[in-house]
Amino acid sequence: MGLFDARYGNKGPQDRPWNGSPTFYKLLEEMAITHDKKSHDYASNSNPYGNYHFAGKLAILFAHSEQDAGFVGRLGEKLYRLANLEGSQKIAQNESIEDTERDLCVIMALWMADRIDRRKVLPTQIPAPPSDFPINREIRDGESKSQTKS
Repeated sequence: MGLFDARYGNKGPQDRPWNGSPTFYKLLEEMAITHDKKSHDYASNSNPYGNYHFAGKLAILFAHSEQDAGFVGRLGEKLYRLANLEGSQKIAQNESIEDTERDLCVIMALWMADRIDRRKVLPTQIPAPPSDFPINREIRDGESKSQTKS
């Protein structure tokens, strides 16, 4: 039984009662199946967004550094998954607990490597973002406004 069968009956794409691309609806069905498997491992029905909320709380600790916050967020998602599986005694559906433990170690090692590399680079060696990057526009516009005031 497909994702849309309960609502629309067991009809083929040519008989579907909705408009648009059959490929689009097939992709939605595939995404729903993937989401169901991952949600089983990463969250609970009572808190389906818990892994993201937890990762966000951890990332806030590194709000001063978007580079660090990215790694911390990923670590948070993996830690939440591990706690969710073991705390509820669920059997992992996507990847094993050992894979999650390895992921944590790999993410941590990547983060360490990134931090070491960033300490080696002088601020003048860091490439500037593209000129149309929003922050650059604000800086450019702010500087031009302050320059015209003098």
